[in-house]
Amino acid sequence: MRSHGASDFPDPQVTTTANSVSVRQAVPAGEASSPAFKKASKACARLEPGAQGATPDHQGPSKAVLLAFARCLRAHGINNFPDPSASGQLSVSAIAADGVDVHSHGFFLAARACLGVTHGQITVAQVAELVNGSH
Repeated sequence: MRSHGASDFPDPQVTTTANSVSVRQAVPAGEASSPAFKKASKACARLEPGAQGATPDHQGPSKAVLLAFARCLRAHGINNFPDPSASGQLSVSAIAADGVDVHSHGFFLAARACLGVTHGQITVAQVAELVNGSH
């Protein structure tokens, strides 16, 4: 949003409790009706969760990043976390099949601790979506 002209657009607010993680995005009063906000909102609409025709700028984290993330998660106590497939894919069903509860607070804490190895290819918001079950 900021790179499309909404220079005062705030960062999302992430709240963590013992059993959940939530992400909230608040828009300052009056900002939503500004021309800059409308222009930025239109430019970014395809990135909104659940947007029709949403297409990410890339196809997700690289295989190397997923492998580093998996290794880091195992080092942080998520012992059964699988490596990505030979084609570089890592699905929620594959993770669950290996006995990993991605909805647990422990998983969130480990994943958050491992974000640095992803160099921005996996974000705290994506982890929060996974933990909250909205993936």
